[in-house]
Amino acid sequence: MDYQRKHFDWKVYLSIAAFLAICIVVNYRLDFEDSIIDSYHGEPIKWLWMFLFQTFPYLAVCLILLAFGKVGNWTKDRSFWLKLVVGFGILSFDRSFYGVDYLSDFFSPRSFHFISRCLNWASSLVVTVIPLLLAYHFLEKDQPKMWYGLSLQKFDARPYLIMLGIAGVFILIGSFMADIQEYYPRFQHARVVPFLRETGWSEWMAIGLYELCYGSDFLSVELFFRGYLIFAFTRTLGPYVVLPMIATYCFLHFGKPLGESISSIFGGYVLGIISLNSRNIWGGVFIHVGVAWLMEFFGWWQSVR
Repeated sequence: MDYQRKHFDWKVYLSIAAFLAICIVVNYRLDFEDSIIDSYHGEPIKWLWMFLFQTFPYLAVCLILLAFGKVGNWTKDRSFWLKLVVGFGILSFDRSFYGVDYLSDFFSPRSFHFISRCLNWASSLVVTVIPLLLAYHFLEKDQPKMWYGLSLQKFDARPYLIMLGIAGVFILIGSFMADIQEYYPRFQHARVVPFLRETGWSEWMAIGLYELCYGSDFLSVELFFRGYLIFAFTRTLGPYVVLPMIATYCFLHFGKPLGESISSIFGGYVLGIISLNSRNIWGGVFIHVGVAWLMEFFGWWQSVR
């Protein structure tokens, strides 16, 4: 890989790996995100918790890069700090958003759990995608209109189909793990039976709605992590911009099974390089949504076989 040949430094990578290993151990020993941060659901203070939680690994890796002389002194760059606050402010708002809870009065308690799950997945299109596009308009006035990688120019889906096929083999193998079976399919946690009884929908209609909403969330994930965190900071961090991104992307997965958090480091690294080289995020969207739906499928398959 050309990126590896040009930018790999074992001291830097080993330092980042050690940092993430410590963070992973601490989080899963203390159940930090699920037991502490998520306990503030529905309270405005959760936004601050999420902001600190997600910016910590990003700044830590930026400091590692600075210490090894891989990047310039970003600590004195006002643009860096402005984009950091704006971007992670948007991410934290998404991760602490509880506006869907206010819609409970419009639905019966029997149906609302399922409906709220769908709306919470789809809400990222409003609370993340739109604000990031507005941020691009104001923060990147001197840049070509590529909208943090949303441009479809030169996108070819064929290489990503091959990558998705390879990933599918590992997802199939991973689906035999107990913690993966407990977590997937996500649809099994949505309490769909009361919704079906009340609305008369078929199970497949409900599954289709849920999976579309679930898949839509990954557009906002890719736009932020492989779009904003790559293209908004490239002028400050250069090609090393991929490394702090994967650290905070790993933290995004801390509420999920341990194996998924670890694999997110490698997956985020590959998708980050693809985004950096191709100048768009659609390859990542294609793979991310595909992987998510394959995990749903194999999780369902494990539950019925």
